[in-house]
Amino acid sequence: MEKYDLSDNDLSKLHFEIKPLAPYYYRHKEKASKAHRHSFFQILWFKESGKHYIDFEVVKHPANSVFLINKNQVHHFCTKSSNEGLLFHFNDAFISNLSIDLLSRFTISIFSEIGDTFIKLSIKESVSFENTSLELLSEITEKKGNYSHIAIHQFIGLLYQIERIKKEQSSFMINSDFSKLVKFKQLIIYNIDQQLSIQEFAKQLGVTSKKLTSLSKKHTSLTPASLIKELKLLEAKRMLSNQNISIKEVAYSLGFNQPTYFTKFFKKDTKITPKQFQEQLR
Repeated sequence: MEKYDLSDNDLSKLHFEIKPLAPYYYRHKEKASKAHRHSFFQILWFKESGKHYIDFEVVKHPANSVFLINKNQVHHFCTKSSNEGLLFHFNDAFISNLSIDLLSRFTISIFSEIGDTFIKLSIKESVSFENTSLELLSEITEKKGNYSHIAIHQFIGLLYQIERIKKEQSSFMINSDFSKLVKFKQLIIYNIDQQLSIQEFAKQLGVTSKKLTSLSKKHTSLTPASLIKELKLLEAKRMLSNQNISIKEVAYSLGFNQPTYFTKFFKKDTKITPKQFQEQLR
């Protein structure tokens, strides 16, 4: 699976892009229609109803849907959808140059991968979203004096707007408890090759095992153990999407002592072996 970077870590670049979506898709159709990953954040605004493939599922969406794609999520465009709209690409550097706290905030509130993968804009919200986006596109295109400073503040305003809409459409409150759960997910991924107990995760988060279980069930409907298993399975799929990596390497990277144990783990939930999964993606 291809993994794409933005600005190739060149710190002299803006680390931000905004482009009309359909022309971008058709220009890169061959690559964009195949499952791939990004090392940067991505926001996709689809003005018309359609489908989008994300983390090995085809998601149907209505018109004026905004997808919030985290770094390293797997996705691709569906060829039979119109894909009209706008796309935004940005790196950590674009936001952190203004504020590390803001980067942390939006990573939790917008790109947590908890809940729905997209938000639905109302007609009024769509008009506001488009006006801000077009002003931002004009700044990026014309590159007049102080354009980078103006662009980042305009984009921050857009992120706040997305955050507000997501809060209104979510069944959970984005508060300190929610932040703990996001941190728990991050710890799972960071320790994906370890077999840590729920008690060990809870200790790192500064909560009791009972509190962690309560948070996990409240925001994901899963126990901590089930969430760990789900994230490990998702990471296995993401890794297996790289046809150049062996099943043995994936198994050891995910903390399995024997590839056979990993195969049993994978097949139990997917009903197919890791090898069959890789063959399906070819």
